[in-house]
Amino acid sequence: MKFFNFFNHNTYFCKHSNLLKTRFFNGLLFFLITFCIPAITFSLEKDQLEERFKKLSNELRCPTCQGLAVKDSEAGFSTSIKGKIRELMEKGNSDEEIIAYFTERYGEWILRAPPVSGFNLVLWILPGATIISGFLWVLYRSKKWVEKPTKGLTELSPEEEQKIMDDLSRFENS
Repeated sequence: MKFFNFFNHNTYFCKHSNLLKTRFFNGLLFFLITFCIPAITFSLEKDQLEERFKKLSNELRCPTCQGLAVKDSEAGFSTSIKGKIRELMEKGNSDEEIIAYFTERYGEWILRAPPVSGFNLVLWILPGATIISGFLWVLYRSKKWVEKPTKGLTELSPEEEQKIMDDLSRFENS
C-alpha cells in the first residue's frame, strides 16, 4: 500500500498537477470538439437525408406491385427507383424536382396521392360528398319513419277520468 501512495504523491504528474491537469483537459476538450462534433453533424445530416428518402419513396407508387409504395416494395423496378431517388438526392435536387422527374417520366399515375387540380379534384371531393349526401338521405328517410301525432286529441269521458284517478290513488298508496 505504501508503494501506491508513494507513486501517487511523488510522480511528476502529481507534483505539477494543476498545470498538467489543465493542459490535459484542454487537450481532451480540443480533441472532442475537433473529431466528435463533425461526426455528430454528419450523423444528423445522414438522418435527415434518410427521413427525406423515406418521405419521397412513400409518395411514389411501385409500377410492378401497383398497390404498394416504392418504400414498401421489394420488386426490382422499385429497387431501381429507390436508387434513382438516392442519386437525385445526392445531386442536390429538391423534393419537388425529384417528384417532377418521376411524374414526367411515368405520368401522374406514379404518384400515390394525385394532385388536387383539374379532374383529380373530383377524386378528392367525391368521397366526402358521397358520405354527406348519404347522411342527408338517411336523415330525410328517418323523418318519414317517425309517427306524427294526430292533430285532434279526444277528451276523456268521465268514466275514463275516474278510472285514471283510481289507478293514481292506488299507486300513491302503495
